[in-house]
Amino acid sequence: MDFELSKVGIEKGLQYECITTTVSRDGVKNAGAFAFKYLGEGMVFCHIFETSKTLKNILDTNVYVVNITQDPLVFTYATLDCLGDEYFTSDCDISIIKNTPAYIIVDVENVEIETPKNFQIQNNTKIYNITGKIRKIVINDKNACAYNRGLSGLIECLVNFSRYQIVDDDKRKVYMDRLLENQRVINKVSDEKTIKAIADLKSEYEKN
Repeated sequence: MDFELSKVGIEKGLQYECITTTVSRDGVKNAGAFAFKYLGEGMVFCHIFETSKTLKNILDTNVYVVNITQDPLVFTYATLDCLGDEYFTSDCDISIIKNTPAYIIVDVENVEIETPKNFQIQNNTKIYNITGKIRKIVINDKNACAYNRGLSGLIECLVNFSRYQIVDDDKRKVYMDRLLENQRVINKVSDEKTIKAIADLKSEYEKN
């Protein structure tokens, strides 16, 4: 079965930022900010580094929820591991963010473990590649839209470009370094329009 995830702004093969919620074996709810990718035909993919509560809960229960939201406090508190109980619904057997615009329940089907190469973390931390099948999608708000961070990176680079002509050489280097890093991320997670936009912007940077 395929799901119409386009209704919440999700395209096949692109990466989106979400709040992943889980429940421990003891019934304790947890939230973490993670990226996920829709593979098509009802399958989704995410990867999580070992030691996180989210990963432990997923491995213990084989289920998690993708909460589609753009609430800055929810993203921040989930990342800082301090999202309070008041942010969760009262469901006992599953963890869902209260008032989330949309959510997807995922049943885990496959877990692969690897030590990442060419990654900024220079140790033996393992990464868990998790493939799951969508059990259910609930849309509470017709304006719900998954967040792809590529556009934010592009906007930051555009703002910097508007100042590029009036700053000194040191600041120009800072702006160029930021552009290169944002372009790396955009090429990895974003759509063709955003990839083209950052490439065109880089060409303009290089003219000045």
